[in-house]
This record gives sequence, structure tokens and C-alpha cells, in this order.
Amino acid sequence: MSKDFETAKKFSNSWNNVYNPSVYTYEQVTEWIAPWNVNEMKGQSVLELGCGSGAILDHLQKICNISLTGIDLGSCVDTARKLLNENVNIIQADLTDHKYILSLLGRFDRCYTIGVLHHLREPQKGFESLIELTKPGGYFHAWVYAHEGNWIVRIFVEPLRIFANQIPWWFNKFIIALPLSVPFYFYAKLCSLLKKFGFSNLRIPLFDYMLWISIRDFRFHHHVVFDQLVTPTTHYIKRERIEKWLKHPLIEPDSIYIKFRNGNGWKFGGRIKTR
Repeated sequence: MSKDFETAKKFSNSWNNVYNPSVYTYEQVTEWIAPWNVNEMKGQSVLELGCGSGAILDHLQKICNISLTGIDLGSCVDTARKLLNENVNIIQADLTDHKYILSLLGRFDRCYTIGVLHHLREPQKGFESLIELTKPGGYFHAWVYAHEGNWIVRIFVEPLRIFANQIPWWFNKFIIALPLSVPFYFYAKLCSLLKKFGFSNLRIPLFDYMLWISIRDFRFHHHVVFDQLVTPTTHYIKRERIEKWLKHPLIEPDSIYIKFRNGNGWKFGGRIKTR
């Protein structure tokens, strides 16, 4: 059994009961995968590692002529298949088992993973799959929680997560996550209001992230809080760790990038060497 089976099972409880399986907006998706340009993806094969309910793929499939595949270990693959119909190939598999996936599907022009590596027992194995499943000359991309900028989450939310992920998902979602969503929602709205009155770049916790999420409704805030509390495993990854990953011999050194996103995450990626 996969080391990440329990994590996949609990995240499936989140995705299978989300208020909208296509929970993100097109703007969120394109910002997440930037610096990729969606127009450059036309005619290419694209793989998502850890696709959840298919929420990101749902927006990408609206771009014509992209061959899309999603992989997830949990039962949320059924939710993804219902959302995406037959337009996207959804496979239930352990994303860290790149040899099996490679034998089943081959390599892809582009491979990405959003918000997944930091929930794996061994994040580097997920990163290795990202590299191994991308074609020579192809592109890979990832987003993870950052250690930098997340001190308040690590100090106050992490102890609660350790307890909350062990209780039934419905109790976690509606008895713990729901009440916590109220101050989270109003704090995000307060940050947005402060910016409107000219208070930009305030040195208060998660200010940039709050500006990003403040445009969404209360249900999305609730989804995010529950998503934070439902998992058995969370790593907050330092930039120096990503820099070590990107020294992988298959990666073209001149292609790599690392970008600090919303003050609490890292986007990074590059291109695989032509062999």
C-alpha cells in the first residue's frame, strides 16, 4: 500500500464533498500555472499529478486541442470523471510511482502539480515523478507551501491539523473548519479594504495571500480551511530545498525559475534536457 494512501483517502473526503467540483476560477488556474501561457499549450499533451476533483483540468479543457490526463490516488477520481466526462483521461494511481505511470502512459509535453508535493510523505519522490514523466525538451511546473511567510500557520494551525485530521471528515468540516472560516473570511475582507484605502504592503500575517483570496465567497474560504485541516501530512518547504531539487541532472539549468507566490508559496519549474 502507498505511504500516501491515508492522505489521498482524506483529501478525497474533501473533494468528493466540495460544494463545487470545479471550485477554482479560470483566473486562479492561469495564475497558478504561470509562467506557462495557456496558448502555448495548444496541441500538447499535459499531465496533472494529484488532480483531486479535476478542478484545474476543468478550466484547461476549455482551451481547444489539449490532450489532458489527471492522476490521483484517491476515490476523488470518480468525482473528476463525472466533472470532466470523457474529455480528460483520469487514472487512479500513486503519483510517486513514476515507473508504473511511465509504462502506462509514457511521457508528456508538460507535467505539473499544484498543492500536492507538500502533502506527500516524501515530497522529493513526487518531484522525481514530475521530472521523469516530462518528455525531453518538455516543461514541468509545481506549486508548494513555503516555509517562508507561513509562520502563523505553522505555529497555530499545524497543532490543530494534527488533531483535526484524525476525526470524522464531517465533524472536521462543519464543527471545526466552519467556525474558523468566519474570522478567516473577515480578515481577508479587512485586508482588501485596507488596500482600497491605500494601505499596501502591510507587514501583517499573510497580507498578500488575503488579498488574493478575498475576491472569493465564504464557501471557498470554508473549503480552504477544511483543506488545510483534513490532511495527515503537511510540509512547509524552504527555497533552499527547491534549489537542490532543481539541480537534477535531467533539468536544463538555464530554464529553471523559482517565484515566491502570495507571500506563502513557491512556484517553480523548468525544462527537461533533450537527450
